[in-house]
Amino acid sequence: MTEHVRTIRTTDRRTFLKMSGLGAAALTVGGTPLHAMATSSAAGATAFAAGTTSAEDLGEPVHKTQALSSALGTGPDGEPLGYFFIEGNPTTPGEFAVVDIRSKETIVDVRIPAGRSSQRTMGVSPTNGDVYFGTADSGELYRYQPGNTDVEHLGQAVDGQRIWEIGVGDDGVVWGGTYPGGILFSYDPATGEVTEHGQALPGEQYIGAVRQVGDDIYVGTQPNGRLARYSLSTGAFTEVELPDGSVDSKINSIDVRGDRLFVVTGGRAYVRDLTTDTWTAEIPSVSGYGVSPIDPENGDAIYLRSGGQIKRYILSTGALESIGWGPNASPESWAWVDLDDPDVPGLALALTYWNNGRIYARHPASGAGYYHQPSLMGAGAQLVSIGAGPEGNIYSGAYLSPPGMGQWDPDVGEHVLLSGTSQIEGFGTFQGDLVFGRYPQGRLYRFDLDQPWRMGTNPGAAVDLDAYEQNRCQSFVELQDRVAVASVPVTGRHNGAITLWDPDTNDVEVFRGVVENQTPVSLALHDDGLLYGGTSINGGYGIDPVTPEAKLFGWDPATGETVFETVPVAGAPTVAGLVVAEDGHIWGLAGGTLFEFDPGTRNVVRTVVLFDEPDGSRYGNEHMLLIDHGRMFGVTRERLFVFDRVTEEMTVLYDGTTSIEGDGAVARHLAMDRYGDLYFIGLSTHLMRYQLPEDTTPPTVQAQVRPNGDVSRGRRVIKLSASDDDTGVAAIHYRVDGGSWQTYRRAIVVDGAGEHVVEYRAVDHAWIPSAIESVSFTIED
Repeated sequence: MTEHVRTIRTTDRRTFLKMSGLGAAALTVGGTPLHAMATSSAAGATAFAAGTTSAEDLGEPVHKTQALSSALGTGPDGEPLGYFFIEGNPTTPGEFAVVDIRSKETIVDVRIPAGRSSQRTMGVSPTNGDVYFGTADSGELYRYQPGNTDVEHLGQAVDGQRIWEIGVGDDGVVWGGTYPGGILFSYDPATGEVTEHGQALPGEQYIGAVRQVGDDIYVGTQPNGRLARYSLSTGAFTEVELPDGSVDSKINSIDVRGDRLFVVTGGRAYVRDLTTDTWTAEIPSVSGYGVSPIDPENGDAIYLRSGGQIKRYILSTGALESIGWGPNASPESWAWVDLDDPDVPGLALALTYWNNGRIYARHPASGAGYYHQPSLMGAGAQLVSIGAGPEGNIYSGAYLSPPGMGQWDPDVGEHVLLSGTSQIEGFGTFQGDLVFGRYPQGRLYRFDLDQPWRMGTNPGAAVDLDAYEQNRCQSFVELQDRVAVASVPVTGRHNGAITLWDPDTNDVEVFRGVVENQTPVSLALHDDGLLYGGTSINGGYGIDPVTPEAKLFGWDPATGETVFETVPVAGAPTVAGLVVAEDGHIWGLAGGTLFEFDPGTRNVVRTVVLFDEPDGSRYGNEHMLLIDHGRMFGVTRERLFVFDRVTEEMTVLYDGTTSIEGDGAVARHLAMDRYGDLYFIGLSTHLMRYQLPEDTTPPTVQAQVRPNGDVSRGRRVIKLSASDDDTGVAAIHYRVDGGSWQTYRRAIVVDGAGEHVVEYRAVDHAWIPSAIESVSFTIED
């Protein structure tokens, strides 16, 4: 299904800059001959046609209500309550809400003062019912006391660490796990002190599960699913071997039920007898987080989700029984609640679900049920990718987005939600259709634009790459009968891949490690038949780089072999934004440095420092270049710019300060619609448009040489003139005998005996250049 989620009518198509010289500014002169290897800086270039247009905010393509952290507890009068932390975005703080389960009213709904996102980081104190939760972006710790109307900000728990898990011990002490240090910490409500207890296991960057068992704290890690036990008496960690050893998955949850320890990881639940300290059982096909508290009616059963159904597990026998309940939800938290409803007698088993904060409950014996989707604010979904479809619409992928992805038609002027896609990491085209990749499965989809959108039908059958340890498909290049896909590996792994995918059959060939221990993040197809790729030194999350600098490489799709690899910019962590220019050269971005590569000689022939500041991007996939009508546009280091490849002059078109203030007002990613307008991500959740003039015709330029003739004595005088019927001429540039390019302001005088060449060209206010022309002559003594 499709849903129109927001309407913003566009202005009429525009014609501006009609007057020659409108908004013109003096241009700086690039100082390096084009034919020579050069390193220069474009920083500080004079703004070109400054102030003639600005970015237009088209709003948020996707709005979502995502509550990864939730818990169930009771209020001051014993009433059952649901607690939710709902994700915000870089410009909208996170949201904390309390829902009265009986009345189905949202009784508290507030924005927190600091932090925007969470993992499964909420726990309820068994001593007084206080609720604790943490943020995964900034490591803030919060407390909510039932009956209050707001939360209490306790501050940042561990400097430089994000909170990845919260659990509350038997005595009310709060225990937490972090990323990227994999540190166990505790917070004592009596003293307000935070204590760091160190990294649980070497090499493990995440602690995603924490539970107290007597005098021990059990912790579960990722990227490798490992279990450790922290002794309160000795302060030492001891690894507890899982029955099958370390698993290639995180530990989702750890629960204590009576004398049993339940550890959910890798699609199963391991059961450990705490009296004998041995593993005794394994429950298959488990999804969600944790298991329910023990059934209060019989004292011998817990419940969990297995095979897509809620099932009863008998503690005394290990039997697993169906109860005929299959809610479309993986449980986040569990509790037995009194609904005070005659139709639901006794205590009902309740669970929460992260999408829209849904609450489900059921009385196992009678089958009587309950469902509520609470009223919550939610927030705009953070965009992680944009791309142009073959028809020239713009598509937006959002972070962990069950609602779907956005579609923007510039003729209609509104966002349409294409439902059910989850997080889309990249877009491409194939035979007139749209193709795209979904995280976390590494799932590849094909959407027939001539047919209505209906997830499961159009797009229909898909193929997953997670079986090949790939989960973020970011770059797509159409070949003749297949699509080349560059992908990032799963958490804790190196060696991204190039996949050759046939969308007609969903057959794939996966080539991992095309550059050893690096991740291909950008691809461009050259006329020589090779795919040129750029890499990141980073693998999946949760593992450190093992190589020092990113590479440019050539890969042959016919043989599946890497033909060459080189370092275009020393020390750069990413090489991305690859594009093939009109002359066949490859251009790319290494953070704030632009480079030009000659495939014929396989040498970098030019580098230009656009922004001399560190590159904080993990993969560089938001760094993009685009060539259109001789112009080079790009996004890197959070700015939209246009670059003149002749003068090496760079003009920043958008850096977040022209119309919107704030840290989130930056540019990421880049696409162009069918009318030639530029689109990028701004304010994290917003689609932005930079409208270009409707001018696609270059100016014309003429040269008059006096005296004329091929050979003469004495000096020559060259007068240049140019005209442009659309946006007007912005500048004329010239150079003499291969020297530096200059801005033409007065007649050029050439003297000195010998052969001379004067090259020249003009550029208009739409940044469109004319071709470089030249006059040649000889001056005799």
